[in-house]
Amino acid sequence: MHWFYTVLLIAASLGTVAFTGALLRRLFTTAPDAAAALAAHPTEDPPEEPSA
Repeated sequence: MHWFYTVLLIAASLGTVAFTGALLRRLFTTAPDAAAALAAHPTEDPPEEPSA
């Protein structure tokens, strides 16, 4: 039965790592619509990103 808790701990750890990676990716990437607007009209202010 101890293997069950080992697998559960590994799964929880992988979930935490995946969630942290998703948050870091979201933090360091630009929204596609804002990047496209900036490329099309570089002198204008880019549109605001919608709040979640």
